[in-house]
Amino acid sequence: MIFTKGKQVCLLVFLLAYLTAMPAEAVEVKGLYEIELIANSQSAADREQAIKQALYAVLSRVLVADDISQIPAVQQVLNGAQHYVKQFQYSLISADEYSASDARLMRVEFDEDQLLEVMRKSQVGIWSEIRPETLVWLVVDEDGKRQFYNPESMPDFESALALASKIKGVPVIFPMLDLEEQQRISVSEVLGADSRNLLAVSARYEVPAVMAGRVTKKGQCWQGDWAFYFDNKIKQWRSDCLPLKAAMQAGMGGAYGVLANYYGVKPKQD
Repeated sequence: MIFTKGKQVCLLVFLLAYLTAMPAEAVEVKGLYEIELIANSQSAADREQAIKQALYAVLSRVLVADDISQIPAVQQVLNGAQHYVKQFQYSLISADEYSASDARLMRVEFDEDQLLEVMRKSQVGIWSEIRPETLVWLVVDEDGKRQFYNPESMPDFESALALASKIKGVPVIFPMLDLEEQQRISVSEVLGADSRNLLAVSARYEVPAVMAGRVTKKGQCWQGDWAFYFDNKIKQWRSDCLPLKAAMQAGMGGAYGVLANYYGVKPKQD
């Protein structure tokens, strides 16, 4: 966490407070309890393993914890993951997407009421489906050239970002980058030491959270650097050099951790 001194500190704190106090554009995130993933085959053993992985992924986007695998209630439901399945279905995968001929795309929907009942009794924090939008400023650094993310010219990034947002259940919006914004902010300011201008430009979107990221191409992977501005605080982190989809999920995972801890509610016992 980096702050400048004197008047710059006061102004930065003011901007953060002003941004967080604005009315949040909350949306309903649908489908939190259903997910698609790859099953190695349709055998009972592979189906059981895929369902367990699917349930873990679902719980990872609704529970509030640094490591959900350490929660006894999570361990309990994972051991009997198939009992919480509402429905599932398989579909074929094209050969160019996955090499294993027996592999299938599997869609699993879990019983929300049953899962919430277990978590409620165990006093586990839960983040509801009503979630505020996060404004994401993303800079792509490839072959020595830095530029703002552009969905029209970067379809791979658009797909990876959409998937990451869906997997973690974090609704996001992106800056318009119209002429006004292009004149007011540069790529070097997205993760610069002085974030005042970034926050000032972001204020037009009236969202409570702003995430700034830069992903740098290094060989066959992407190194991610992130900053998250929310609730008068700044969280910064660097993700490992990962494939593009995983790199975007590392960014969204950090955002989820901050927001879930703030908005998540611990159920009350009867």
